[in-house]
Amino acid sequence: MDFVLTSVGTNLLQGLLLLILAPLFGGIINKVKARMQKRQGASVFQEYFDLWKWWRKPSILTPYTGKVFVLAPIIYFVTAFMAAMMVPGLMKTGFSYGDAFIFVYIMALGRFFLTLSSMDAATAFGGMGGSREIYISVLVEPAVMLAILINSLRYGSTTLANMVIDYNSFYFTVPAVLTAFAFFLVIVAENGRLPVDNPDTNLELTMIEECMTLEYSGRLLTFIHLGTMLKLLVFLVLFGSLYLPIDIPVLVKALMGAVLIGVVETLNNKMRLFKVRIFLSAAVLLLAVAVIAQ
Repeated sequence: MDFVLTSVGTNLLQGLLLLILAPLFGGIINKVKARMQKRQGASVFQEYFDLWKWWRKPSILTPYTGKVFVLAPIIYFVTAFMAAMMVPGLMKTGFSYGDAFIFVYIMALGRFFLTLSSMDAATAFGGMGGSREIYISVLVEPAVMLAILINSLRYGSTTLANMVIDYNSFYFTVPAVLTAFAFFLVIVAENGRLPVDNPDTNLELTMIEECMTLEYSGRLLTFIHLGTMLKLLVFLVLFGSLYLPIDIPVLVKALMGAVLIGVVETLNNKMRLFKVRIFLSAAVLLLAVAVIAQ
């Protein structure tokens, strides 16, 4: 009983730590993009100010939306927080639910409710964004599952804690490098970053996630943005602890991933929606080659 309580407390502490750091990593990405564009840019702490600004504003609801519209942002945030409690590499935890497939299903649940809320709003933008999100998720999920399969074959387990890179053995291999590169492409697509999606635009032809959140305001909008920031950091930590074969602290590797995302977003334009399948097919192909080389 004491072990279970200790494990729960440790996982909760890890989730809170990642929750606090998530806006900072978002600010770092924006700062990198600004510097590469020869701009000073906002402070790396600007995301904290934006969250506080949205939190103080009222949530405006229309009589045409249902309970799903209100509950979806909270569920989206809770699923991201549960995923933050599950990722390994930061703290030594022994919580039994840290299974890789459960992790994927939890993240899919958050996406499902956010997409459902965009349909519940019954707006043209919401429906368009929701349909685009489902289209991308259908392409992303196989790549995520294949990446998990590679680690499962390598370590003989589907538990995330057992998939952490073993630095006592020879870990810098061709399959590890291919998997790391492919999983980074998955991170870009899963979190709606350029060139798959542009998180900084409100243009009709380029929006995906922004289409689904246009009807939100106040605290509900805060939950969505904070959940999105936390989800990105969770994937960066997962990338560092499971796939990036460099023997340095996990948070440093997550920081490297954030800087790399900023560089990639600066050097690339938003691709056409129907070219996303080619982008993710490249990730699946790399993962398939990694499975064969395994």
